Amino acid sequence: MIARPVRSRETSQSAAFRAINAPRSVDAFAQTSEYSIYGLTRDVDRAVIRERRVGFAAVLFIAATVIAVLYSLERYLYSRWVGEPVSLRRLLPAELIFTYAWALLAPLIMRLAQRFPLRGRELNRNLAVHLAAMIASVLVHVTLFSLVTVLLAPGIDFASLPAVLGRSMLSWTVFDAIVYCALVTVNHAVIYYRVSKDRALRALQLEASLAQAQLQMLRMQLQPHFLFNTLHSISALMHKDVRRADSMVAALSDLLRMSLQNIGAQEVALQSELDFLQRYVEIMQLRFGDRLRVSIDIDPETRDARVPNLFFQPLVENSFRHGFGDLGQGSIKITIVRDGDMLRCDVVDDGRGLRTGHKEGVGLETTRQRLAHLYGDNFVFSMRGAPNEGVHVTVVIPFNHPERMAAD
Repeated sequence: MIARPVRSRETSQSAAFRAINAPRSVDAFAQTSEYSIYGLTRDVDRAVIRERRVGFAAVLFIAATVIAVLYSLERYLYSRWVGEPVSLRRLLPAELIFTYAWALLAPLIMRLAQRFPLRGRELNRNLAVHLAAMIASVLVHVTLFSLVTVLLAPGIDFASLPAVLGRSMLSWTVFDAIVYCALVTVNHAVIYYRVSKDRALRALQLEASLAQAQLQMLRMQLQPHFLFNTLHSISALMHKDVRRADSMVAALSDLLRMSLQNIGAQEVALQSELDFLQRYVEIMQLRFGDRLRVSIDIDPETRDARVPNLFFQPLVENSFRHGFGDLGQGSIKITIVRDGDMLRCDVVDDGRGLRTGHKEGVGLETTRQRLAHLYGDNFVFSMRGAPNEGVHVTVVIPFNHPERMAAD
């Protein structure tokens, strides 16, 4: 009669953990080609994109104006220093023309940098594209600058355009190539900054989702029949042994309070996990007295090691419920030692053992999935046992001590 609800809870909890562990690769999502300096285009409202474009244009032309003014002042002061003063009225328009021409070309160059990013398998092709685009941009910029100079400068006519173009080409080719490279670099830097922010945001969202899933997992792990049985035992003891009933109420209260202290935490200190386990064992021993024996042997240097939150309780509950729950008596031994760079945990009971065709229940399946989520392939989870010879569960995980983690 109890097999059906257990299977239902198992299915629900497995689904919760599959949701947590589902592949949500940010790197697959955050492809540079999907980004622009305005953000991730396909996730941003068009009105926001337009607003960001206006802001970018304003910043671009303000920066161009500031650069032109500063460069004009520098040339003006230098001309006076060498004794050949030049009027600011003559210098400033030329510098404004020069910087504004680049301001007009900048969006096109950044668009090209977005379309042909300098990364990935097509790096060589994209480098060739940018080399050609750089040469074209230099030619266009120098031509625009020379043309406007001929139009605005007094005493110069169109017959002088080839000479002006030649002087400008000799004077500005290297500088213009550097400006092109700087614009491409800035474009990539801004995009990767936005990608990094999106990755951080999705990490926070994943952490929040994990916390919610763990809340759901807690609700399912602290199974209703366990709470009902405990409350029923308290009610029965109230008329026979008030002190014992009061101890069960206190232990149950501590268990529920401690289960909520580390909500959202992936790992906790081993000592904290043992404190939680101790409250659970106290309730079991208050219910069954001397018929249930639990011993814990811990290497002292492992007490501060980091272990998965709610790690031991499902293992011990599995031994109690499936090992000898219907017998109402038995013993469980828990051993925790350090084995080199790993932490080894053994939970051994003397119950019924493993039956033919045994399948892992909710606690063991959840534990295995959490270990895979936290440690990848760097863990061991094994369960062995024969009928009427008990069950031996072994878990080996990386020994993550706070001092060692700080050193790393």
